[in-house]
Amino acid sequence: MATIDRSGFITKAAALVGLILLPAMLDAELARAANTNSTVAALVMDLTGATKPPLVVHREVAPGTKIAIEPGARLSLLHYATCSIVTFSGGTVKVTEEGLEAAETNIESRKPGPCPHTHKISLAGPGPLGGGIVSRGISHDQSKYAELTPDGLVVITGARSADAVTADVLDSNRMLVDRDIQIRQKSFRLSGVLPPRRPYFISIHFRGRSEPVEVPVSILASDAKGLLILQLE
Repeated sequence: MATIDRSGFITKAAALVGLILLPAMLDAELARAANTNSTVAALVMDLTGATKPPLVVHREVAPGTKIAIEPGARLSLLHYATCSIVTFSGGTVKVTEEGLEAAETNIESRKPGPCPHTHKISLAGPGPLGGGIVSRGISHDQSKYAELTPDGLVVITGARSADAVTADVLDSNRMLVDRDIQIRQKSFRLSGVLPPRRPYFISIHFRGRSEPVEVPVSILASDAKGLLILQLE
């Protein structure tokens, strides 16, 4: 049995909102503190064929889930704690907080992946809300912006994710920089041309809802892979 080891992961429960940033490194003490409070551990990045339970691209997977991959099917998972993408062919995969467990013969490849930033938003009440930051157990509640690379991928999860249809990018003065970005497979990617070290707002538009959801982001001066997950409640 092969296991892709973890470097640490934590989610911070909040009644309405929370922002989780997962950087690439974490010391052992924070890793131990993170063990008790996570609800998702991986994200489906690619899938051909069928699995049991049935999965789709950009669906999050909870720790403890056992996935049977049908013969001839291929599944790629991004493990949040290790920031790695592992591709499997056939067999069974167990998702844990520590890693992804599978027979070595069913592992096609392992490669570094993006460390996801998760912005948790409540759509209940008078308007969508967004708030503080947790960085793998280190609280930065006064932080305002989620960090994202110029060509970062944005994935939308949660019960309302299927209703997200387009996105706009606005500058700090609320002027449109990019508009009507189509959301497909519950995701979209930034154009890659936004100047770094500047604040922007990503505005998500929903089917059947007049009010968009705005997420403040800061563009990194980096060529690293970026992934922002918007989790809607």
